[in-house]
Amino acid sequence: MGSSLRAEVDIGAPGPEHGLLASLGEDLKFLLLTSAARLTKSDQLKVRVTPSEKRKCERCWHYRADVNDEALCGRCESNLRGAGEKRVHV
Repeated sequence: MGSSLRAEVDIGAPGPEHGLLASLGEDLKFLLLTSAARLTKSDQLKVRVTPSEKRKCERCWHYRADVNDEALCGRCESNLRGAGEKRVHV
């Protein structure tokens, strides 16, 4: 894959583990250093990693569907020219 930011991770987690991971919300991808992290409930812990098919943002290096013609994702566009993102966990 070349880099962790190229990865998209799908996690299936049982009870307490799911609750802990779910408490991170959108910040789970930042903890894992991946471009996407999706969480579902499962009977047992399951992790699937796939390379992203999306375009790479030249500022944050995340692979996202909303990368514009200037090679910036919506998050970076907002941080540079707008109100910026609201982060829950810092």
